[in-house]
Amino acid sequence: MRGTRGALLALMIGLAVLAPLAARGGGSSSPRTLILEPVGTFDYPTFATGPPGDSHRLFVVQQGGVIRLLLDGVLQSTPFLTVPNVLSGGERGLLSMAFPPDYAISGLFYVYYTRTPDGAITVDEFERNPSDPNVADPATQRNVLVVPHPTYGNHNGGQLEFGPDGMLYIGTGDGGGGGDPFRTGQNLAELRGKILRIDPRESGPQPYTVPANNPFVGQSPWKPEIWSYGVRNPWRFSFDRLTGDLTVGDVGQDLWEEIDYRPLDMGWGRAVNFGWSCMEGRHLYDGNCAEPPNDTLPIFEYPHSGAHGGCSITGGYIVRDPDIASMAGRYIYGDYCTGTIYSQVPQIPDATDDRDENIPVGSLDSFGEDACGHLYTTGNTPNGASPNVFRIGSTDPPGTCQPAFPLPVLTASVSDPFTIHLRDPNGVELNGNSLPQGAYTLELDDNGTNHNFHLLGPAVSCVPRQDCASSIPGTGHETWTVNFTTGSVSPVTYQCDVHGALMRG
Repeated sequence: MRGTRGALLALMIGLAVLAPLAARGGGSSSPRTLILEPVGTFDYPTFATGPPGDSHRLFVVQQGGVIRLLLDGVLQSTPFLTVPNVLSGGERGLLSMAFPPDYAISGLFYVYYTRTPDGAITVDEFERNPSDPNVADPATQRNVLVVPHPTYGNHNGGQLEFGPDGMLYIGTGDGGGGGDPFRTGQNLAELRGKILRIDPRESGPQPYTVPANNPFVGQSPWKPEIWSYGVRNPWRFSFDRLTGDLTVGDVGQDLWEEIDYRPLDMGWGRAVNFGWSCMEGRHLYDGNCAEPPNDTLPIFEYPHSGAHGGCSITGGYIVRDPDIASMAGRYIYGDYCTGTIYSQVPQIPDATDDRDENIPVGSLDSFGEDACGHLYTTGNTPNGASPNVFRIGSTDPPGTCQPAFPLPVLTASVSDPFTIHLRDPNGVELNGNSLPQGAYTLELDDNGTNHNFHLLGPAVSCVPRQDCASSIPGTGHETWTVNFTTGSVSPVTYQCDVHGALMRG
């Protein structure tokens, strides 16, 4: 990002509080039924996503290079963007896109594709058309990163995600072929077989910046862009929108598929070796490894044989969709070969309660998440009569953000230097004081500046409103529903990464 990076400001507010809603850990195990709600039919869709704070737009990435836009559920006739020079076919093509936290202001976004003619992994930046938010400006294309990918057309990785720190994370495959023939997974002088972390904004003559706190900065010949290593093909990874925890679905070789998980408070993957190609899942794979590396074992693995079955994991998201609140905190994922969608409770050292959700999708290629936390899934099939992009819904009654009993509206304002001031209906400042138990509506006047705040810590949880009004870009007014319950006095921490006009926790 431009501007100040990683400067964390914390306001400690003492409140009488108890446990939050589901944070880490799974939701209720009570009976519920998930359903697939058709979104539309697309041409080999590979990904679906929405920009931060925008509940109206859903973008669908198509493998051939076209990005389609749905505005309030209606497919727009004009594509949002056609990315040029995409080499498509097999595992190649336009594989994902990502919006930075300040997309509402900057209009910038990033795409991940394999380019013609050499198949190199390519990350480019584009900008939204300033006069029409429903299309991009193709003339703004700027190359950010190229990772050579010669010889084989598979194991290209494909995921772009902005992390809890506002940096861009990039998942690259090991370069293809069977058994990591280039030995890239354990080679820190090689960008393939890694999760990379960069600030993608242009900095003088440099197309991007390597954050100074990346684990291998200044250790030549090791690549400073590397955040995690030892992955085979991390086709899909994600960050929990509530906690910032990292979860990776890494596609296996012949026997085992794996799920890797690193919580935010354990460094969310920093310098972690996930084991490939010395290990496949929890099992020694490469006999040339003298001994297993100092690696981090997956929290879950499943074999290609047996009841679970499958042959290619499709990583997903930890559920934070208020409309399927009974699933809160569960990790949802699937398998491309069987189309089966599963969920489990992610935790170290072993995930628990892995189960089939009984909503299969043919050619299950990807999961996606929009600004409100709604989850989507795509089937990598051609444009035809049958839908191949779905929203994951539930027959459960939708969640509600209304208090259980009437409680006052708290007001807040932002002062400079950045501080949040909470006040009761009479204007009395509450910082350092206690509140009765219950759910409160917190209205924050931030003087017209776009902020995207997140409440952190065990003391409080933020419940999204059904219309996603908890994150409205550029309006200078945000509304949260905040749940407080009685208990011992405990501080609530607001952490914000200062980034120009944007502050994001």
